[in-house]
Amino acid sequence: MVLLLVIAGGVVLLTGIWPPKGEPAPTATAPPPEPPPSQIMTAIEEPAPEPSEPPRPPPEPVEDPLPRLEESDDAVRDAVGDIPLGTAGQQYLIPGNIIERSASLIYLMAQGEVPYKLLPVSRPKAAFPIRDDGTQVVTHPAGFERYDALTQWLQSIDLESLLSSLEWFIPLFREAWSYYGEDPAAFDMAVVITLDLVIATPEIDLSEARLIRKEAVWIFEDPAIEGLAPIQKQVLRMGPENAKILIAKAAEARSLWLDQLSESM
Repeated sequence: MVLLLVIAGGVVLLTGIWPPKGEPAPTATAPPPEPPPSQIMTAIEEPAPEPSEPPRPPPEPVEDPLPRLEESDDAVRDAVGDIPLGTAGQQYLIPGNIIERSASLIYLMAQGEVPYKLLPVSRPKAAFPIRDDGTQVVTHPAGFERYDALTQWLQSIDLESLLSSLEWFIPLFREAWSYYGEDPAAFDMAVVITLDLVIATPEIDLSEARLIRKEAVWIFEDPAIEGLAPIQKQVLRMGPENAKILIAKAAEARSLWLDQLSESM
């Protein structure tokens, strides 16, 4: 402000506007007094506050749509990619049509069959060893050891993580199940039926069960054993210790499966 006054005074002197000597200088008219600050503040109208909008709810998460059944293989592999499944599990995921093959596996096992061609493990190539003491023929306990690796693999699977990862795909499993002319919703109970068959396998030590020859194969002399479902006889062929582990794993899977279904209802 002082600088502005100096510049203004200099301009007046240089332009000769200042009155000559002898003439009275005009009296300056005092500017009107400024209103007190209180009046200035009251004269300024504050803008009316804009009406506040209610907060908007956060957007709901949008789930990715299910892939088409025939295009679901990569999605399934990605879903279970972080779950240790061992060599057998990885081999099962390599071929295509994972969900369709799994539905076929359940379809056959629910009828008591053993779908060897669909399982990620091969059947033992050697014949099941027998023991003949001259009075009776029974299975040899050495044959049970052939299933130790399979049992260890099954026991190592984290069923809770596996079922949780596959829960999103249940509608596709039901769709694949309908290809057999079945009600899609019946797939849920077919899983339970399959597990119940395994769980209901009786405790029998085959090393004491007599065998008889029928044509080119050996069968169990006891009709109660021979009449069991093929999947139950397969459990028995794994040996008493392996069978206990497998049955316990099936019971765990049954409980987790039913819990998952009840939570989704």
